[in-house]
Amino acid sequence: MKKTLLYIGFCIGSCALTYAQCSADSTKDLRLKEVVVNGKTGLDSIGESKPLSSLDEHLQKLSKVTMIKRGGYAWEPAVNNMATERISVTIDGMKIFCACTDKMDPVTSYVEILNLNNIHVGSGLAGNLHGTNSIGGGLDLKLQKAGFHSRKLSLTLNSAYETNGNYRVLGTGLTYSSPSFYMNSGAFYRKSNDYRAGNDERVDFSQFEKLNLFTNAGYKLSNHRALEGTIIYDVASNVGYPALTMDVKSAKGLITSLSYRQDSVSRVFSDWETKLYYNNIAHIMDDTKRPDVVMHMDMPGKSRTCGYYSTLNGKIGRHAFVVSQDTYYNQSLAEMTMYPKDVADKQMFMYTWPDVRTLNSGISFEDKYVLDLRNVLRVTSKLSFQRDGVESNSGYNTLQMYYPGMTHFQNRFLWNVNGKYTHYFKDVQLKAGAGYGTRAPSPTEAYGFYLFNSFDNYDYIGNPQLKNESSAEGNLCLALTKPRYSISLEGSYFYFSNYIIGKPDKSLSPMTLGASGVKVYGNLPHAKLFNVNLDTKVLFLRYFHWVNRAAFSLGEDNKQNALPLIAPFTYSSSVEYLRKKVFGAIEWQGAIKQYKYSPEYGEDETPAYSILNVSAGYDISFKHTVVNIKTGVENIFDRRYSTYADWNNIPRKGRNVFLSLTIHVL
Repeated sequence: MKKTLLYIGFCIGSCALTYAQCSADSTKDLRLKEVVVNGKTGLDSIGESKPLSSLDEHLQKLSKVTMIKRGGYAWEPAVNNMATERISVTIDGMKIFCACTDKMDPVTSYVEILNLNNIHVGSGLAGNLHGTNSIGGGLDLKLQKAGFHSRKLSLTLNSAYETNGNYRVLGTGLTYSSPSFYMNSGAFYRKSNDYRAGNDERVDFSQFEKLNLFTNAGYKLSNHRALEGTIIYDVASNVGYPALTMDVKSAKGLITSLSYRQDSVSRVFSDWETKLYYNNIAHIMDDTKRPDVVMHMDMPGKSRTCGYYSTLNGKIGRHAFVVSQDTYYNQSLAEMTMYPKDVADKQMFMYTWPDVRTLNSGISFEDKYVLDLRNVLRVTSKLSFQRDGVESNSGYNTLQMYYPGMTHFQNRFLWNVNGKYTHYFKDVQLKAGAGYGTRAPSPTEAYGFYLFNSFDNYDYIGNPQLKNESSAEGNLCLALTKPRYSISLEGSYFYFSNYIIGKPDKSLSPMTLGASGVKVYGNLPHAKLFNVNLDTKVLFLRYFHWVNRAAFSLGEDNKQNALPLIAPFTYSSSVEYLRKKVFGAIEWQGAIKQYKYSPEYGEDETPAYSILNVSAGYDISFKHTVVNIKTGVENIFDRRYSTYADWNNIPRKGRNVFLSLTIHVL
């Protein structure tokens, strides 16, 4: 522990500089349609077909983002078909890590729509400079902040109901702004019973209940300096996961931050932000409500992270640059207690995450160089030092039986560099980029112990002797933008070296009853992943928008076997009508049969599917109040279907009628 404290002191004392947001050249911002931009607050509900849907439902509509579903709540996001281990998900730049070994509590589950301003989606190695250990891309959930404006007080009331699952939503938000102080606070409550798949099939253990409380506040110290703070408390209970063998008794998250901002620092440096943050995630799995359980188990887990980042933006001539330094320290601990049916037998206990500690400190640099009016070059790079290991002596002694040469802690150096060139024609943008980066194994990959994966029915053991995984990336984008239509075609290719994945070890016996065997994480010589996305948008008859999206991906390991959870060809097409206070939309979405799948990694063939959704809405305005009503029907024909990303082929919702009401009082 003393060594760890010395490393923290060294990393904090050795660096003092900064960093900021990625430019639009290689990343995309989704600004939620519910939120009015340009400093205003409140919901622009008329622009979204289902304004009070969960964040998971919003995320799955984004290009390059897919969602891995294990139940009706808290889906796991993936970017470029890469999930938690290979991407970075942050909240306003804050590092937060799951407390569940089965990924039942992704970072996205701790933010509500009412507290969200926009979602920054970054692709590839330059995806999220706030992120760490990311080679596939990243998501940064940027919170709603009222900002410093003239005095204004507003209130928002939200309610929604969905027939499928008897799903209820209630929310309220209060916003105050002034030239020297602002605050926005809110509460959101969601509760659902078991939902029903197509053909009125009940999906048992898909219920959930959730409460989210949040406050964001800011105080101006002077014209150019301000303090800002955030606190989020989120608690979910009685959460069922039909695709897994266990449910969640409770998942609690406390997320806090305090930041200092200054603009007009000097002639060279424009903006400076330094943020301190702390978050505490506690998660308890159990199976007490499941029938016919051979041996009951409790599996609590916790994740605590403290850290900071400091970012500085500047400009010299044609160079606009960002420098950043960030450090975080994380504790991840999970355990398992097994209760035999015969009370005379002894209980069994083991650590599944044996008190894993991770210290990471890095410095990053970004330079956007404008060669001329038509050509822009952007270069980003980051160098990080990471020290990780096992604090628990009993956990260390257990792992050492499998890896006699392992030490309590080990040091790793991680780095990436990425370049992107953009050429602007009259209406066309051509972007080409390339990069190389590395990542360290996750706590599960390095130190996990007998973690059961119901997807392939294997127990998994981590490997602290894994090499860093590396990725070489190339990407190309061609975009045409006209007043009445736009087309964007984008492709990316990733070539991995020392690809980390679990492989069967026949010398080991499974601990989980009925498991097919044991897999140990190892490094494959190489793997590859290809993604292509086509997006089009057409404006016609003045008030109609026709939006289309198609995507295809292909992933293979070193033996040409398909990688798991890689999307087949998917598509969506929607026509929206928007005129003054009236909104209407019809959407068709689906996927072809998943021909390229991976039996070795637990996959089977997923049939093709297509579904149809419709929605409509109307705004009523009087005096200082705006009332928005939205209604619609999802999966009109009640199709029973699963996607490639539905764990163990869990079916998605059948026909669902929803109604939402938003009242905004200015």
